Amino acid sequence: MKNNLRTIFRLTAFCLVFGCGVSAFGQIKTGGYKSASISDAGVRAAADFAVAQKASEMEQELTLEGIIKAETQIVAGMNYRLCLHLYIPSKDEETDGVTLYVKAVIYKNLKGEHSITSWEEEDCAEK
Repeated sequence: MKNNLRTIFRLTAFCLVFGCGVSAFGQIKTGGYKSASISDAGVRAAADFAVAQKASEMEQELTLEGIIKAETQIVAGMNYRLCLHLYIPSKDEETDGVTLYVKAVIYKNLKGEHSITSWEEEDCAEK
């Protein structure tokens, strides 16, 4: 009986210590946005998707000049909050195109499908 109690006690202690270690070091936590590399493949894919989607909606050529800032948020999937530098070429050869900055949030679900959550013109290059 004493051996059984000792074994149960040791097993419980082991589980408590191991469980705390996993939660502190090995578990992915959801929460706020964290800075991400602008060259990250997921960031690039989200930006490319958003630009192509908006160009289609606007029926306008839209060129991604660069990603100024990128942040990610782990949810049931991933949110990408991006500051994008875009260029809209003029349809008239005699006038210049338009440069704009957009703050966009793109959601990637667990199946890998992207959707645009928000798209706002904002001079986020200054921030």
